[in-house]
Amino acid sequence: MIWGGTLNSRARRALRAASAAARVMAVVAVTVAMAAAPALAAQRPGGPAASHARTGATGQQTATGRMSPGAPWAHIAAGGDATCGIRTDATLWCWGDNGWDQLGLGSHTDQDRPRQVTTPAAGGWASITAGTTHTCATRTDGTLWCWGANDSGQLGIGGGTDQDRPRQVTTPAAGGWASVTAGGEDTCATRTDGTLWCWGFNWEGQLGIGDELSQGRPRQVTTPARGGWASITAGGDHTCATRTDSTLWCWGINGNGQLGIGNHTDHDRPRQVTTPAAAGWASVTAGGQDTCATRTGGTRWCWGWGYYGQLGIGNHKGQCHPQQVTTPAAGGWASVTAAGLYYTCATRTGGTLWCWGSNYSGELGIGGGTDQELPRQVTTPAAGGWAGVTAGYDHTCATRTGGTLWCWGYNGNGELGLGNHTDQDRPRQVTG
Repeated sequence: MIWGGTLNSRARRALRAASAAARVMAVVAVTVAMAAAPALAAQRPGGPAASHARTGATGQQTATGRMSPGAPWAHIAAGGDATCGIRTDATLWCWGDNGWDQLGLGSHTDQDRPRQVTTPAAGGWASITAGTTHTCATRTDGTLWCWGANDSGQLGIGGGTDQDRPRQVTTPAAGGWASVTAGGEDTCATRTDGTLWCWGFNWEGQLGIGDELSQGRPRQVTTPARGGWASITAGGDHTCATRTDSTLWCWGINGNGQLGIGNHTDHDRPRQVTTPAAAGWASVTAGGQDTCATRTGGTRWCWGWGYYGQLGIGNHKGQCHPQQVTTPAAGGWASVTAAGLYYTCATRTGGTLWCWGSNYSGELGIGGGTDQELPRQVTTPAAGGWAGVTAGYDHTCATRTGGTLWCWGYNGNGELGLGNHTDQDRPRQVTG
């Protein structure tokens, strides 16, 4: 997950090139610009044509339908402007923006095709998550590794030095990690004993530890109880998690109602979401300033900022309580959901894929560049057969049941893995 509640990938990359003296002024300028973003949203130009023009790239790769060489893809994670994926042979590959070392390749060079991550070893990777400018992954032995930007301690290794190769997280112990999620400049992970730990940027209370002090190493979340955590998701500056009793809890910034608790008050400890009912939550995904979750009966609910229609409820209004998504039908939603900066994608139990919200760079995969306030089906290369989906800043990647990988949306940094920098408004197969 992404979104950088502070600085997005492109803005942060510009800061890296700035001198130390200019950096302070650049941070102020970018922060002011981001604060004004909602007010300026109506002036945003639309459509992939405008997006293509800004990349300066030429040529277009077409879908071939050919299997990607090597093992099929098992799990994909899109970050700000980068993408990483694990194949069925447990190898890890990354591509796209590398200005903050988030590809883990030992260099700062962008990659427009998948490149293998070989530290600490070529194989043995189990799960992957990508934040705005940092990446974390678990290995089959239960160890956790992070790399990329570390200016807010988001790598969990102490200190503030960026890392261009994976570094192991050893607090509270080297092994025993079950799952991990990366947000804007923060990270949270669960352990096999059901405990939850968070670290990194914390000015909005998104670590859930009862204060707003950033942390360079994992700190345990103890509200409502130390154990019993099932799944975790990090958004821009807010975090949500389910517990083993199927309850849902959110914390962090709440200016747009993204915590789903009926108000706009920030919270530095988890608060329970009780609408439409206290329990019965199956999974949750946090976006830039919105959240979506599925219930055990297959219904989907979204809340938070809705300017671009990213809540999928047929309007552009924000919501501070969960609202049900009823298109194409009330039920039948699977647990696989991806939340980008201003858009959402999700699969249904029949293997179909649906996206809604902002479509400025073609990130919805439906052709054209018109925003959608209701879910629209992705039908390229075929209507059904989708297995998983992930969303970056404004690009999307998804796997199909045969293990092929398809990406679309913004491609200015090669994050689609197609060997070029041309935006795509429909899915294109990654064959490298």
